[in-house]
Amino acid sequence: MPRRIVHISSVHPWKDPRIFLKQCSTLAQKGFDVHLLSPDSLDERQNGVQLHRVWDYDPAKLKKSILAKLFRPAKLFKMARNLRPDVIHFHDPELIPWALIHRMLGYTTVYDIHEDNKTVIRHRNYIPTPFKGLLSLLVGWIEGLAHLVMPIVLAESYYQRRFPKGIIVANYQNISVKQEEISLEPGPVNNEGESHVLYTGNIEIERGVSKYIEGIRATSNVHLHLIGRTYQQTFDKTVDAQKGLEDRIHWEGVAAYVPFSRILERYAERNWLAGLVVFPYSDHYKDTHPTKFFEYMAFGIPIIYTDFFEWKKLLDPLEVGIAVNPDKPEELISALNRLKKDKILWQTYAKNALHHSKQFSWDHEVSKLTTLYNKL
Repeated sequence: MPRRIVHISSVHPWKDPRIFLKQCSTLAQKGFDVHLLSPDSLDERQNGVQLHRVWDYDPAKLKKSILAKLFRPAKLFKMARNLRPDVIHFHDPELIPWALIHRMLGYTTVYDIHEDNKTVIRHRNYIPTPFKGLLSLLVGWIEGLAHLVMPIVLAESYYQRRFPKGIIVANYQNISVKQEEISLEPGPVNNEGESHVLYTGNIEIERGVSKYIEGIRATSNVHLHLIGRTYQQTFDKTVDAQKGLEDRIHWEGVAAYVPFSRILERYAERNWLAGLVVFPYSDHYKDTHPTKFFEYMAFGIPIIYTDFFEWKKLLDPLEVGIAVNPDKPEELISALNRLKKDKILWQTYAKNALHHSKQFSWDHEVSKLTTLYNKL
């Protein structure tokens, strides 16, 4: 009998790329019996993964209920127990207390850390400022407790500073792209003299959207595509900055979830001038390796990125794009203009991105996960 792995999340949607597309789907392909419980999952089978309906009512309403949030972990773990799992693999810090109880009851639990939760809390605008420090300490303490008693899976290598026994399963791309079908010869400028840049993922002021709009205003015939969930209040904050640019800024995902499949379609639809990852200076981002890096590279898209030390250490030797200072708008503008005017430079970065993307493939990472499961 194949080993039964039950993944649970109280926060992430079932289509979450790391949980479903990378971990669950790949594990099912490798012969594991994989089940997934999440807030919006239904009773259906996808990619060989058995999803289970957790709630009998609209999960969107559940998120607004504090009482429901308190009972959510208990419901998830009860359903997980009923599936008689060999391993319960969970993805949210709020589930740790229940995981510790199940650990004592003899269940094998694995905690997957997607982000630096201690730092993330300090950047959440919806958390009252007086509580951020206390909540950060609490999360840090309970994650440290989990680290002592159960296997920890880490999405980023720098998390090992806090969790030295953690197993790095990096959030690399698992995109299947026939690179021989990507033609770089036409370059990034179309017959109308236009170029297009994109940013994918959650779109926030804290992730540089205002800087992207400012950069587009200072360039000619360059269109900006913002593809990913944008909260209405974020969009509203940029309305004044967009005035006069409405025909060159294209939003996809305002107050809506954008499926990863649609993002993949956008990557493949043209030769992009660049993929943007110009985040403001922040302790939260300076050590991360955003998944966007590896997705852009898989499609041969040159990257314009913040000149964080760790980002430059990773990308500069690969020669896949241009690092800029996010506090100096002229550097982003210069990078856009250089790529547009110099087709040879653009092709060099694009070819290097395609070449080096192979070393940042999910195939290299999933074996670490299967090895962990087989040892437990």
